[in-house]
Amino acid sequence: MRLEEAIREYELRREEGLKKAEKLRKKYNKWLGKKKKELLRAVGKLEKATPPKNVDERLLQIVEADRRNYVSAMRHAVEGIQTIDDLGKRLPDLAKVHVDYGKHVMILFEKEVYAVNSLLKELSEGYTEFREELEKSVPPEISVVEKLEELRKAQREFQAKRDALSRLAHELEEERKKLESLLSSEEFARVEKEAREVSSKIRSIELELRSKVSKLQKPLKRMRLGGIADEVARDSGVAIERPEEFLSLLVNVYPRLEGKARKSAEWLLENLEGKLSELSELRREQERLEARREELLRSVKPVQDELVAIERELSLLADDVKKLERKLLRIEAELKEELKKLEDYLGESVEVSF
Repeated sequence: MRLEEAIREYELRREEGLKKAEKLRKKYNKWLGKKKKELLRAVGKLEKATPPKNVDERLLQIVEADRRNYVSAMRHAVEGIQTIDDLGKRLPDLAKVHVDYGKHVMILFEKEVYAVNSLLKELSEGYTEFREELEKSVPPEISVVEKLEELRKAQREFQAKRDALSRLAHELEEERKKLESLLSSEEFARVEKEAREVSSKIRSIELELRSKVSKLQKPLKRMRLGGIADEVARDSGVAIERPEEFLSLLVNVYPRLEGKARKSAEWLLENLEGKLSELSELRREQERLEARREELLRSVKPVQDELVAIERELSLLADDVKKLERKLLRIEAELKEELKKLEDYLGESVEVSF
């Protein structure tokens, strides 16, 4: 059976069932009215009943107090019952009143309490019969249409999120290409290359100078001259940082140097100032290239910012898609349950496409 036919059949049967239920309620409301009167009469008899003679005074006081409470609470509970549906809600209250107070009242008014209990039992059994007949008359609540609409709405939302995810992924790819294009531009590549070359030359000269100075460190340490001599003995970089003092030191100690140390001293006396001048020029060039590189990167920053924003949005969308996938699975499972209920009720299989 097609879903549309199944729904029509279900709704038709439900409409008929609701009409039967209305008649059923009228029938049981009439029955309830009679039983309420009987119960109130029984409660009235209990209220007016005379206790037995020769009863312990203390026991009588306890029972009389409970009788008053019993009668008052029972009347209040009964008066709150207007329909058969009300009865279902108030049966626990009636039972509680009967148990809480009736156990003591029964000691002296057994006959009257049993009469009330008998009517309470009839009310409980009558309500049970009503519910059984009602369930046979009215089809169960089946939410196939609602669940199907919920599913389709979730599917539309899911597809919209997937489309947005796809668009953002495309935008991300375009922004990455734009960034790669900017970073691989001819000028940027040239500046990067020149900056690397200058850095390499600076490191090379510094390494060469430190290597030459390092050959003087042991002799200077042995001489115990103090001052800059001890500082150079500990750190070869001091010679590069304070060249005038270092060269003055070299002139003074040169006659006392031998071998490799003497050759290094000769080389430094001849080349240190020139090498430091070259270093100074290279560092100025390095600063210029770094400034140009930063300038080029500033033009790249908006693209990088856009890239970060898109990646963040993509992450949020991906989370939304996962949540929707879980939601779809839940709704599909619920829809299958509702369809099973519909098929069981109609006694036929129902064709439906999600």
